[in-house]
Amino acid sequence: MNKLIALGIICLSIAGGLWAGESRIVEGKALLAPGQELVLDFPVGELEIIGVEGSEFRIEVEGRCKRHSSRCGEHLKEIELEIRRRRGSLWVEVAPHSRWRWWNSLQIEARVTHPADRPLVVDMGVGELEIEGLRADLEVDLGVGEVSVDLPVEAVRSVYIDAGIGDTELLVPAGWVQASRSFLIGSECRWRDGPGEARIRVDVGVGEAVVRLDD
Repeated sequence: MNKLIALGIICLSIAGGLWAGESRIVEGKALLAPGQELVLDFPVGELEIIGVEGSEFRIEVEGRCKRHSSRCGEHLKEIELEIRRRRGSLWVEVAPHSRWRWWNSLQIEARVTHPADRPLVVDMGVGELEIEGLRADLEVDLGVGEVSVDLPVEAVRSVYIDAGIGDTELLVPAGWVQASRSFLIGSECRWRDGPGEARIRVDVGVGEAVVRLDD
């Protein structure tokens, strides 16, 4: 059975009329056990994830009206977080009750701090994703958009990047790893020479993925 975590999720709204700039912030946090995997489901928007010391995961999601809309205030209220323990992992879902109908009227940005030594899985629909400072296994699945990953090379064992339609780039201390093309529209990169233990996998349906490993 899935267990919904009672986290004291906080919602902050800026009051006023329905104009571009009205916003709402939803925050949540949870503790991860040693080695526990976190699975983050983020449908659309801009997502930034930073690896930190400790065992606490934190997320802040901000929705902002893009333009005048009689429905924007209603759509802001529908932004929610669900955090559950499932099959030994911690699952975090960012979703509204109405799912996709409100994305055209809102700009969604999320900021996450994640324990650097815990495994992370990110399932994202459309948008821009930036990740830095992690030292454990990482798996990213992005439907449409751009991914940028910056990690310490000493923590990484292998990297696989794939774009169904688009480009992949991989930078290691020795230089850029040459990508192979698929039917002239897809691209993939592989690297297995790392000194660490983390396995990195990034899949993009349509878009661009860049992974940089720094000394």
